[in-house]
Amino acid sequence: MNNITIKIGSALFFLFVALAACNETPEKPNKETPPPKLTLTANGFAPVPMPATLSTGEPFPTDSTTVNGWVLKSEVDGNNLETNESIIQHGWGLWQALTEITSEMHDNQPLRRFETWYTPEDIINAYNLKNKNSDAQLIHVKRNRGKLTHFNQFTHGSNKMDPSDASVLGFVKYDPAAAEHLYEKKLFYKSVLESYKKEGELAAIPEFPLGGIALKPVFSTLDTINPATGNYVLQVWPGEGGNNERSWGPSDWGNTVEVTIDGQTDVANRIYSINDFIHFRIDSTQAAEIKNNPQLPGENPQKGNYAILVGMHVTSKENVRWTWQTFWWSENADQPQTPSSPLIAGLRTNAGLDAAANHYAMAVAYNMVQKAQPDTGGSNQDVTSVYAYNPYLEAGFSSSQFTHGNQVISDTYGPDYAKIQGNLNNWGMQTNCMSCHIQATVQGGAGYVADQYVDMQAPYFKSTVTLDFAWSIEGNMIDDQGNPIQ
Repeated sequence: MNNITIKIGSALFFLFVALAACNETPEKPNKETPPPKLTLTANGFAPVPMPATLSTGEPFPTDSTTVNGWVLKSEVDGNNLETNESIIQHGWGLWQALTEITSEMHDNQPLRRFETWYTPEDIINAYNLKNKNSDAQLIHVKRNRGKLTHFNQFTHGSNKMDPSDASVLGFVKYDPAAAEHLYEKKLFYKSVLESYKKEGELAAIPEFPLGGIALKPVFSTLDTINPATGNYVLQVWPGEGGNNERSWGPSDWGNTVEVTIDGQTDVANRIYSINDFIHFRIDSTQAAEIKNNPQLPGENPQKGNYAILVGMHVTSKENVRWTWQTFWWSENADQPQTPSSPLIAGLRTNAGLDAAANHYAMAVAYNMVQKAQPDTGGSNQDVTSVYAYNPYLEAGFSSSQFTHGNQVISDTYGPDYAKIQGNLNNWGMQTNCMSCHIQATVQGGAGYVADQYVDMQAPYFKSTVTLDFAWSIEGNMIDDQGNPIQ
């Protein structure tokens, strides 16, 4: 009997110990359990690629032999590059494709093709997402139209621009192919860019893919109202007035039109419907980003305010030095001011533009000077200037913006090298897209220059890395050395 009691007691004791062990807090494992993998889905709207054929009937991308042939033909025929019909029509075909309304939506608003594309911030956010989840791809990054801010060019140069002349906001956009190139090659990382450097030699990043496109859309937010009419007031380009040797930014123009949100266009009184402009309504994220940006003092748009597209740089990788065209809103799109022309305007009729896109003027720059010069081995002797600038981006530049670049070129080639017909182009209205963007390097080169021929193998490109004409890479470079992105 006692033996039974002892056995039962022992059993109860071991049961108690076992139960107590179950209630103890388990030891923390030496290695933490990894967090669950992120769920990856495509966020927001899809990027819409360029069509295979432009509205003008040309294939996209157009073969480089064809594009270069247009430039050559303009020389053989004795025509100026700015009047070559094939070049002009190609520019309008690109514009139609970029501005075509797609089925994609954001904030209950339809998106034009260029609005669906990627910004540098999108690509950098995709880097961050990839660091957290190796399965992440560019398509998985959450996007909106883009973060509206000032452009780097407004703060470059020996004498920075008056903020009132840098009143436009915008962002850079890349088509899906160009964006994927920047993402896969990690070309915003400073360490990656500098890995291409060869001391004392020419070096470059991997070229963008054929058909890649980079854009710089420029917007004005509607925030000034004429109390007499209740309409918004917008500064518009009045032309250079026959004098391009001056700084001529929006604060000096003194030329406005009125924009009505719910009324009709009244050309006689210079009142235009909002539908005469490519535009969108600012979402809550964009409004907060602008309000909290210390570089934008006094800017305080609200959700739902209108942003009007006043201009856009457009460049397409269809040849080694890209194609270059720039657009801006014109009050009289049939008779636009310099640097466009009635001839350029007249060739847009077959492009199939919608009413808003049809209200923009264009300038083209498929070479730096006339006679057209080759990629390497050309000169500034016996040539004339090809001016192609955007009034909202370059017209406000003073000669001080080009001091450094002029000095570098003078030190390299001599003081008279860049003088065209005896004169040095030295103002914002004397610029050329290609002359400027060929200078894009990783913290080196000449920086900004006005219109002139620039050799792709200029000696001052040695010991740096050229960026395939993309200033936007230098402007968004991430200093990740010793400070990896989290």
